[in-house]
Amino acid sequence: MQKTILNLSLSLVLLLTLTVACTSNQYVLYRPVIRSQEELVVSDSAVNSEHRENIKQVFDFYSVPYREENGQILIPADVWRDRELMWNYTTKANDPEWLRQQEKDGWLKSTP
Repeated sequence: MQKTILNLSLSLVLLLTLTVACTSNQYVLYRPVIRSQEELVVSDSAVNSEHRENIKQVFDFYSVPYREENGQILIPADVWRDRELMWNYTTKANDPEWLRQQEKDGWLKSTP
């Protein structure tokens, strides 16, 4: 009986570990996060090519892994869940002065 409980417990731990490992590797669609009055919300606006290039530079600067598929940017689900962080990244991608300064300091590549 104890052996059965031990095997069941070990199986459950293994299953939970695999579930966490799989979900932490999931990528989701990036969408800009903006401040609307007092809350952070996901923008309904489509990501244009300029913002796409800018957000890639921000992600590179902060070493955020991302993928591009069919012209869209995918980021890790755990990064996406932090709305404050996503708002910070979106704000920087929309700030030409911040991008210029990072480029000037050698942190970002020149944009074409």
